[in-house]
Amino acid sequence: MPLTGTDEEMSQGESASRLRGRVLVTGATGFLGGAVAAALSSAGCAVLRGARTGPGSVRDGEAWIGYGEIGPETNWDVALDGVHTIVHAAGLAHLEDRAGAAERLWQVNVGGAASLAACAVARRVSRFILISSVAVNGSTTAGRPFSEDSGEHPDNSYALSKLEAEMRLKDIARGTGMECVILRPPLVYGFGARGNFRRLVNLVRSGLPLPLGSATAPRSFIAIDNLTSVIRRCVEHPAAANQTFLVRDAELASTVHLIHGIAAALGRRVWTPRIPASVMRAAFNLAGREGDFRRLFAPLDIDCGKVRKLLDWSPTVSMAEGLRRATATAPVSLLDTA
Repeated sequence: MPLTGTDEEMSQGESASRLRGRVLVTGATGFLGGAVAAALSSAGCAVLRGARTGPGSVRDGEAWIGYGEIGPETNWDVALDGVHTIVHAAGLAHLEDRAGAAERLWQVNVGGAASLAACAVARRVSRFILISSVAVNGSTTAGRPFSEDSGEHPDNSYALSKLEAEMRLKDIARGTGMECVILRPPLVYGFGARGNFRRLVNLVRSGLPLPLGSATAPRSFIAIDNLTSVIRRCVEHPAAANQTFLVRDAELASTVHLIHGIAAALGRRVWTPRIPASVMRAAFNLAGREGDFRRLFAPLDIDCGKVRKLLDWSPTVSMAEGLRRATATAPVSLLDTA
């Protein structure tokens, strides 16, 4: 009779095997992809950093691959030599309402993910981790937090592109043996973050009054260190296979709470006059920025009980610490303070 280990021993062995396998991280010159690649590399993974073009300089021991423009016709073959797991962090966001935004989002977020998934199946990649967005579920919650069982209600072109990417990945992988993992984070903040978080930091730094004192609805955010830690769990944990996870920081925080947290991290004071939300809604609607009003004033609560239980994961930093690192003059991560 062959000798077998306990379930725990086999699970640990499989996790170790995944960490030893080569991991392709796409978008590695960006905020999210760069942080994921650094975290996985420090955890002992053999990381292949992928980007449209390589960086100007490469640190000793780093492996890079260029795959050109991302879209339906991208040839990913050269990037998948010996790859065991893919973390697909590359994608487009922050296009606002620019002309052609929907088409460009589909080209990169949907077409690029689909072409990578098809190539991954052909090259027998074991696991494909797609970084999606909670925007797939919607922009606001009313009474009940979003969970993995909530329906999908994307209300903008970006969210639609992320949902379509998820669906295409599942369709391509179905019946092939390639495991899919989908992560839906809310707004991610950290050193080098772009988009709305950068705007808030710049506004706090400006010293101007921010009339957002009535933006008190609870919202979900996630620090980059917390997101990279859950991505590592998705790389290594066997129970992550073919799952979708919603993730967030341990605490909920309103927009005004986030603003004052940024100010505290910067060592500044900020004035947030409390103007009635109804007045602010009318002003945003008049400016054609209804989506911005929802992102600032409406509740967005996430139930991340599934990922905590199934992957035995919990956030590694508080929001206060995450904001301190996000606003530092040089990048700081858990790896620097462990």
